[in-house]
Amino acid sequence: MDVLVFGRAALACYFTFIAVFYTAKLFALRARTGRSHAHRGRTYSAQYVGRILFNVFRFAIWGICVVRVPYPGIDPWLGRFEPLYTPAFVASGLLFLLASLALVVYTHSYMSEDWMSGVSDDGPRRLITGGPFAAMRHPLFVAVALGQIGFFLALPSVFSLVSLLVGLSVLRVQAHVEDRALDARFGVAWRDYAERVPAFAVPGPFKRKVRE
Repeated sequence: MDVLVFGRAALACYFTFIAVFYTAKLFALRARTGRSHAHRGRTYSAQYVGRILFNVFRFAIWGICVVRVPYPGIDPWLGRFEPLYTPAFVASGLLFLLASLALVVYTHSYMSEDWMSGVSDDGPRRLITGGPFAAMRHPLFVAVALGQIGFFLALPSVFSLVSLLVGLSVLRVQAHVEDRALDARFGVAWRDYAERVPAFAVPGPFKRKVRE
């Protein structure tokens, strides 16, 4: 099968799965715990604006990827970078997306019902420092960033580049919001953890500490 044709179908399936996964998880957690696990923060706060932006772009990405399957002719409207739209680029993007999905599923499974989308007013209930959190403080954000990079590689365009830049900016702001909430709730325990573990890290032999 042509890699470019397969890539279009794979992107549509991937982002559809992500939408179904998060929606189902939010409903399941609410049914089990009796409380919402999705929080935007106070209106017009950094978290609120970031969540709105992220959700708008995530919905746009999903819609465009689905529409591209029957209507590949929309690509020029996305500002596709033709020299980069090659089988090798698309294949590398799909590999990034697979890595992102693996880290997302692993981290979600590790966190279980401790996972929340955003920070609630009463803050996180538990400081998690094991598993993927032993290597980096925000493994889910790293996973999402890998997915954003993968999307750009699989569909190199003005649209995917803007999505990448907005996504990385929102993740950085949200990481700061969560760090402040953890600091306020857990104090010395969190600061000791933050001193030992970087906010973001590259796994494996390329891992290195990053002082902030």
